[in-house]
Order: sequence, then structure tokens, then C-alpha cells
Amino acid sequence: MRDLATVRQEIDKIDEHLIIYLAKRQRLVEEAGLLKPKNDLQAVNAQERVEEVIRNCCERARAANLSPRVAEAIWRTMIGAFIALETEVNSQSKK
Repeated sequence: MRDLATVRQEIDKIDEHLIIYLAKRQRLVEEAGLLKPKNDLQAVNAQERVEEVIRNCCERARAANLSPRVAEAIWRTMIGAFIALETEVNSQSKK
């Protein structure tokens, strides 16, 4: 059995990778915000797209042996934060 410090080091490495992917996701969200009509909150919130992403996330979670409830909670929080950012970017766009 590994010790706690070793397990924590592995978690920290995974967190580093997650940050890199979240930064990539952020850049794409910002780009999407600039492509949507300015101040169109319905386009930014895109509730159908959110639910599609959540469904896909839960399916992938099951396939990866990750609790779909955990995955959904994480994704809903992440999407909410990115929608707030996209709304800000979109309101400053020139479209």
C-alpha cells in the first residue's frame, strides 16, 4: 500500500493536467463568446447545449467508472463559471 504523501503527489500531477485543459477550454469559451451576437444571453446560456454536454459527460463518466453524480456536479459548476466568463467576453465583443 502506498503512503498518503505519494497519493497526494499523484493527485497534484492530475490537477496540473486539469489546469492545462481548463485553460484550453477557457480560450475556446472566450472565442465562442466573441462569435455569438453581442449581449445575446440566450445564445450565451444555450441551455440545450448545456444539457447535451451534461448528458455526454455522464455517459463518459459511466464508461470511465466515475460516478455520474460527481461528474455532473463538477461539470455544472464548471459550465456555470464559464458561462459567466463568456457573458462578460460577449458583452465586450464588437459583433
